[in-house]
Amino acid sequence: TAVTNWWSNGNNAIAFGRGSKGYVAINHESSAVTQTFQTSLPAGTYCDVQHGDPTSGGGCTGTTYTVGSTGTFTATVGAGDAIALYVGAKG
Repeated sequence: TAVTNWWSNGNNAIAFGRGSKGYVAINHESSAVTQTFQTSLPAGTYCDVQHGDPTSGGGCTGTTYTVGSTGTFTATVGAGDAIALYVGAKG
């Protein structure tokens, strides 16, 4: 699946999607980065598989993010951390 919705802060934080299958944000900065990310993911709530696991009941053992009808979600990515969402891990 092609790389979509590329974002960079011009320094050490990037984010990108893999079509409508997943989205990752990576922060290699020394402080947190807060951003509204544009994705191609369908609207819904997703389990951040970097920090938790989806559960059989549709929940998540970690943080969840809600992608709105326009494909955006807002997140704070900690220093030296990442967020990973994909369609197989809706929470």
